[in-house]
Amino acid sequence: MISGGKSYVSSPPAFSNDGKKLLICTGSIVSVFSTFTAMQITSLEGHKALVTSVVVVPTSSAAASKVMCHCWTSSLDGTICLWDFSAPELMKTVNISFPVYSMVIPCLLGQTAESSETGPDQFSFISVEDPSKAQDKHPKALSGQIRGCNLTQSRLVPGGILAETPKPEFMTISSSGRFLGIKNKRKLHIWELPANYAKHIAGDVSGRILIWRGFGKKTFTNTDGLTNSSKINSRSMNQRSMSNAHEDDRPGVRGDDDADSCTTWHWHSSKVMVLSFSSDGAYLYSGGKEGVLVVYQLDSGKKRFLPRIGTELLYFTDSLDPSVSCVSCADNRILLLKMPSMEVMKTIVGIKPPYSFRKVDNGFYGGFAFVHTTGLVAIPTENYCIQFYSLYGDREISEVRVCDRSHQPGDDITTVVTLVALSVDGSMMCTAEWKLPEEGIGGLLCLKFWTSDSLKKEFNLSTIVYDPHGDAGISAVAFHPTRCMAVSSSFGGDFKIWVSNHGIQNKDQMPQSSGWTCYAVGSYKKKSMTAAAFSADGSVLAVAAETIITLWDPQTNFLVATIGKTLSPIVNLFFVGNSEYLVSASRDSPQLCVWNLEKLSISWSYYKLHVEAVACTIDALLFAVLILLPDSSNSMNNGRTIQGTDGIIALFNAGDPVPIATWSVTKAKGGALAFLQAKSSSLQGLDSDGKQPPLLLAFINGNHEFTIFDPYGKQEQNFSAALLEGHDHVISDDKGGYGYASIYGELKRDDQKRNETSSTLTGPSERPWENIFSGSSHNLPPFTQLCSSFLESLLEKRIVSED
Repeated sequence: MISGGKSYVSSPPAFSNDGKKLLICTGSIVSVFSTFTAMQITSLEGHKALVTSVVVVPTSSAAASKVMCHCWTSSLDGTICLWDFSAPELMKTVNISFPVYSMVIPCLLGQTAESSETGPDQFSFISVEDPSKAQDKHPKALSGQIRGCNLTQSRLVPGGILAETPKPEFMTISSSGRFLGIKNKRKLHIWELPANYAKHIAGDVSGRILIWRGFGKKTFTNTDGLTNSSKINSRSMNQRSMSNAHEDDRPGVRGDDDADSCTTWHWHSSKVMVLSFSSDGAYLYSGGKEGVLVVYQLDSGKKRFLPRIGTELLYFTDSLDPSVSCVSCADNRILLLKMPSMEVMKTIVGIKPPYSFRKVDNGFYGGFAFVHTTGLVAIPTENYCIQFYSLYGDREISEVRVCDRSHQPGDDITTVVTLVALSVDGSMMCTAEWKLPEEGIGGLLCLKFWTSDSLKKEFNLSTIVYDPHGDAGISAVAFHPTRCMAVSSSFGGDFKIWVSNHGIQNKDQMPQSSGWTCYAVGSYKKKSMTAAAFSADGSVLAVAAETIITLWDPQTNFLVATIGKTLSPIVNLFFVGNSEYLVSASRDSPQLCVWNLEKLSISWSYYKLHVEAVACTIDALLFAVLILLPDSSNSMNNGRTIQGTDGIIALFNAGDPVPIATWSVTKAKGGALAFLQAKSSSLQGLDSDGKQPPLLLAFINGNHEFTIFDPYGKQEQNFSAALLEGHDHVISDDKGGYGYASIYGELKRDDQKRNETSSTLTGPSERPWENIFSGSSHNLPPFTQLCSSFLESLLEKRIVSED
């Protein structure tokens, strides 16, 4: 099994002592990146849950930093581990038995790795959650705890609870290791280790930065459950209550706050996300929700800026090497900065996070598009781009800007990329975007076609079509498997077939500029066209007209046939390889259907099955379905409840309603499935028993974390019984007839009545419509011939006898 797509910004990263490596918490592992190449070097694997903090042990010299590369990590699995990240090797594990949300080690900031081995015991402070209190639904329950831990003796400090909070809080520590602080609602609590005169800062949601100087001179006892701590109240400045004498002695200080003075700076226009002092205390780094990094010189108040980062800032991390630092961004990027110029040297990019909203104009956000041969996935992002991400390499390949406008965090969303589709080889792309109306006025739909070379994946814009279906939204876009042809369907009741100039150019014509034009338009009884798909060979185009599937010849744009009726409009439509089966999924009245095109009838179906995504193989009879479980239930396996499971992946053979295999998954809402071609270079993380599987199945969850596994391998979980239980299952009866009879029923026979009538002589009548619908649906005659033959067959020649 291959996994990836983890967040790089769930916790602050840490630099190695020489500044050449960056340690990043990525899920349950710690990834080590090179600051010169921004590529991953190695990883630390051993935790079984999310890693929440990483602390590098300092060394006494540059030479020692090349030999001794140690770090401590904490995790929600309740353990603290010591690593040698140059090997990499796990050196020690401390079992806390409480989920650790944050950890700081004050003694390391004034101590080296060499002295720590022979010196006094090492202690850390950890922010944990008490599971017994976490289940307490009382509004004043205090489940978060700040505790001390003896790392040397691998145990918690007896009675070492410094504070209890409503939930686990993130801790921060001063660069000297003498002050430890947390936020508790609208208050800041600070613990002083040795006595020191210092400055402390805080930012609020309005964009203000408050700087307290000279705090830590008082001792508070029994203050909101906190002992031996300094308290700073960060309430609104409108609620100040202190005497005139205090105002003169302590300017800017409010109430009983423990500080000599308080200064307020207000540059950021929105919430302050990042605050950090430089190692010498001369500069202050701040970052706001607007995506700007600001550097203040504390003595003079002068400012320098790194603007247009394009997303919210989460963390600022400096290094012992003063020439390098980094900024963690909310869009899963880490910028490596050259200091003090703040020039961006390299960027470590992960998979982009989910879109802020999914449902758009009666349609759904387009989700993902896959290149099955190379393992690439195209993901629409909030900054009007399409990210191409390698699932095999777990890295970004390229990014295509769809809209010619810059995106700044906090701006109102005015444009949404609703759909993205890729050709089979990944050389062509089509995007649909919607410019939202302002105050109910305006609004524009746009369809764009892109072309690319197969190596660099740098797409160039080929054609723009404004309002391709009038004011109606675009429901689906699909490419022809072998030709430069695409189809777009709309909720307005029509679909359009688009072709490239290269796709229709004749040999005797002059070369034309690359572009896409509308080749044909189709509709069916003014119904909304909700889904579309080409067959594997491209000979049939299936378009869902709400609850009815219409089959078209894409070359002649003739309606070949229609198939049955579902309970609610179809939102997913896929051909199963080169077979005669077609899969459809509906959401309003959940239903999964498998249709037989040879019989033009339903093969089998499931009702009340909430289908989130469908993936079909290209040359096999298999397809996979991502199913959402009801919120009130968990999946069961032999009577055991699998906690946290909210979805199931079911693997089907198109001819059999019983799934071949099932897997339980989490975060299924907003997920996707895809079959990928297996490559020898991609099988290193798979348990394939030495045999190369023909296909791999990729699952991307709602947080854009992905897993690639062998669907033919050993199954750890089997939920077939739980899947079938509670869902109505229907298998069609083959006696229902074929062709015309499968749709409209058997025709009434009136031969006996006709034989009884002899007063009027009637000549023999040709009835081609009795057998015109028999045979394969792919071989039906054109619509013009079909219609004329049918009408002529209704006319009978009447012979009048002459006496």
